Amino acid sequence: MSSSAATIAYLLNVTDLLYKTFALFIIIVGTIGNLCNCFVFLRIPSLNKHPNALFVISSSIGSLLFINIGLISGVIQIFSGINLLNESLFWCKISTWLYYSAGCFSFMCNCFTAFGQFLITLPKQKWQRLITRIRAKLMIIFTLIIWLLIFLPFVIFYKLIQTSSTTIVCTMSVPIINVYGLCWILIGYYFLPIVLILILFCLTWYNLKQLLRRRHSLETAITRMMLIQMSLILISGIPASLCVVYALITRYYYKTNVRLAYESIILLAVILFTLFTNGISFWVYLFVSKTFRKHLKNFILIEHRIIPFFIPATRINVPH
Repeated sequence: MSSSAATIAYLLNVTDLLYKTFALFIIIVGTIGNLCNCFVFLRIPSLNKHPNALFVISSSIGSLLFINIGLISGVIQIFSGINLLNESLFWCKISTWLYYSAGCFSFMCNCFTAFGQFLITLPKQKWQRLITRIRAKLMIIFTLIIWLLIFLPFVIFYKLIQTSSTTIVCTMSVPIINVYGLCWILIGYYFLPIVLILILFCLTWYNLKQLLRRRHSLETAITRMMLIQMSLILISGIPASLCVVYALITRYYYKTNVRLAYESIILLAVILFTLFTNGISFWVYLFVSKTFRKHLKNFILIEHRIIPFFIPATRINVPH
């Protein structure tokens, strides 16, 4: 076996190992975390009183779809040898459409959350109340519809194409639509979230320092939690955006099989890291915020407290 073939075989083994370990770990941790986020910000009164809770819940639902749709086919293929994308035309179209739509939707909801936290740290009450629950719901619905429409061409142009006598691949049938999709992925996944979150991160951090001088509250604790989450999104988003830009620039360059193998594993590692940071917000809140843990603990204790059974005292008439 040549050195190039050995290198490619080694990189393929590393890819399988990443799916067997890290990808499976992300599915488990991300699914549990996003479901817990939905439950916590939906049920705990002290955490769902602000419209920002709706953005957190929506982001968690989008992230839940983003992580599971993005990884489940690869994980199943590694363990069973069955590639769902290449076996079913329906799954090929729908999973691709929902994967990209849910990812962009989730990231934009994170931006809305960051904007809401920025408003909370402003001194004037009228700005803090700019986002109402009705406005938050409208923002969520319109954002979801927009991203579903943007990626709708994927449903039309993704097809099962036979590349050899024995191989059928789920891929884009029109190259220009593929470039269109990459451009929107760059905008929706990376450019808009990174720019908006970076700006809001700096503004919120400045306002938070001013706010802490005046008072301590649940809002400030949640804001610190959101700042940490925003930092993770920035850390994972920047290298991933560079990979997408590189893919667009070098799309029509000639590449050897070894180079393609290296690029594939680097892209997989970056995507896995992005999915990981997208699914750990609940765990971040849980581990970094004492206030969050306190409210969660109080809710659990109140929900499961045991009310003692007693028989009310009755008056006994004693004959005179």
